Amino acid sequence: MKKRIKVPVPPIPKISFRRFSEKGKANETVGQAPGTLIYTGKKTEEKVHVELYSYDQDEIAVAADQDFETIKGNYHEGRVNWINVSGLHNVALIEKVGQHFKLHPLLLEDVVHVDQRPKTEDFGDYLFFTIKVFHKKSADETDFEHISFVLGQDFIICFQENAIDNFDLIRDRLKKSFGKIREKKADYLFYRFIDTIIDHYFIILDGLAEKIELLEDEVMERPNTGTLHKLQTVRKELIYLRRSIYPLRESINSILKSETKLLNHETERFFTDVYDHTIQVIESMETYRELLSGIMDLYMNTASNRMNEIMKVLTIMSTIFIPLTFIAGIYGMNFEHMPELGHPWAYPLALLLMVLIALLMLLYFKRKKWL
Repeated sequence: MKKRIKVPVPPIPKISFRRFSEKGKANETVGQAPGTLIYTGKKTEEKVHVELYSYDQDEIAVAADQDFETIKGNYHEGRVNWINVSGLHNVALIEKVGQHFKLHPLLLEDVVHVDQRPKTEDFGDYLFFTIKVFHKKSADETDFEHISFVLGQDFIICFQENAIDNFDLIRDRLKKSFGKIREKKADYLFYRFIDTIIDHYFIILDGLAEKIELLEDEVMERPNTGTLHKLQTVRKELIYLRRSIYPLRESINSILKSETKLLNHETERFFTDVYDHTIQVIESMETYRELLSGIMDLYMNTASNRMNEIMKVLTIMSTIFIPLTFIAGIYGMNFEHMPELGHPWAYPLALLLMVLIALLMLLYFKRKKWL
């Protein structure tokens, strides 16, 4: 029989959850008129950064400024124009961008309402798409971000909640004219954004799978109350991921089924691939959810078995001491006429009787395989 080697299990990193809405922020939207812009995310003093990439196959122009008036002066019709807004807390700037591009007030409301679920809306002249982004902020912290896109005929506006850059690779490809990204229209750039975000999902899921594997080993080797806390933490993370990603399947499907003229036939093929990746992400989450549920059941069964073992030992000890306590109780009574008390060997014989009874009961339990 092979001897099982115990491998030390490293501790699970503590997961930090960043909630989108600050306490009391969501209440500010109650009773407001439709289209009222109220940022529901985390308060910050950072300035909103706006940048513009205007390009075609031959050349590219880059402008970055905090003033939208300066940025829109570098807008070139006939080219693909990517306007990137990093930060949503400056509601006045968001409103100014919306007025310039004639965006619907309800669309802008969804941009600054960071608890909005992923969805797609076709406004005719432009397409609105909102999604959640997950990326590693540090080794033990996962950050969540709300991003919205507005796709027009020759422009795409990206509203990012944080200044954390999610599209560095796309910027490098645009500047170096690598691949065919500069040869395509705005709809292809829109596809690249969505594809990049979904690729980040796989990275997060890989980290989640590693945490679940470590927890499974810990439950098998040395479960304790801390293990249950870790299981609950990973469960909350998985629930939030599922709530944020699950509606994405419907959003991508809405793009594929829409009859918008903003997407050409070739780009629709790319979105079919994105849809397949979305299904793969959702199926992976469901698999991890079942694994986590199984580990929870395993932990509860392990804890129950340990409790049963403890109760069995205590029960055996109590059973052994019941007859011994009975004998000691009889000869502990203060009656005057008890013949055994006068016998010179009474005390050692009583002790011997107790020892024999205990040994016989231990032998009986052993034969019954209760020990």
